[in-house]
Amino acid sequence: MSELLLTLLLGIMQAGLYTLVGLGLTITFGVTHILNFAHGEFVTIGAFALIGFSTMVGTAAAIPLALLVAVALGALVYLLGFVFTIGNHLQGLAFSLGLLLFTENIFLELFSSIPRNGPRVDGTLALLGGEQIAWSRVVVIITTAALVTVAAIALKRTWVGLALRATGDDRFAASTLGLSAKRVGLYAFLVAAVLAAVAGMCIASVSPVTPAIGVSYLLTGFVVAIIGGLGSPEGVLMAALLLGIVEALTSRYIDPSMTSVYTYSLMVVVLLALPQGLFNRKVVRAG
Repeated sequence: MSELLLTLLLGIMQAGLYTLVGLGLTITFGVTHILNFAHGEFVTIGAFALIGFSTMVGTAAAIPLALLVAVALGALVYLLGFVFTIGNHLQGLAFSLGLLLFTENIFLELFSSIPRNGPRVDGTLALLGGEQIAWSRVVVIITTAALVTVAAIALKRTWVGLALRATGDDRFAASTLGLSAKRVGLYAFLVAAVLAAVAGMCIASVSPVTPAIGVSYLLTGFVVAIIGGLGSPEGVLMAALLLGIVEALTSRYIDPSMTSVYTYSLMVVVLLALPQGLFNRKVVRAG
């Protein structure tokens, strides 16, 4: 029983990380209709910014500094690139792929492929039955759950959240209300950058990271967004929980080397039954 509890907790932890990455993808797609293949690089930025700053100023100061770096770079790549591709989905796709290849090589040059560890909380928490879970993993579970809750409330209750949802549902109607698609696109990219950077910091606190971590979580983020339904934050959460728990259970009780097979098999099964995903929101495009 305690082994099952530990497995479920680890699955929930992974689900929280997948949710953060998948939310960023679905928010930017919902607003700009661009599949941002460079989104995973903000996971890498968050992880390595935390590692770098923590050695200089300590963990407490490193967290806001890492977020600041992610926000600044998110604004930079949007204002210097993505903003000019809104309305041209193929151009946006090509730009994001080029940005992915460019940043991937930059990170490899800067940090090499040697795994690095981030700051973490020491100690373990005893579970019923004698199993133990590292406090750093507990902190990640709490952090991701809190951030997902805040993001869900913000999307429904704040002006920025309503602007993101309105523009994603009907860009033309939103523009008649005074909402600029390009400005709302900036909000979407900044929110996505923060979510991905937090995911990166959480990952660095529980496991070694390399510059390839961004691509790894980008692929899983796409799976989560596709299963949940592109443009649906609610679908991302449900898909991430499903995927995280399935991965944890199959890794513990079947074969951990087949995790990717389970992931993509689940995506295929869901898409065969529900081609639009679990909670696909209808997106109306102007023009």
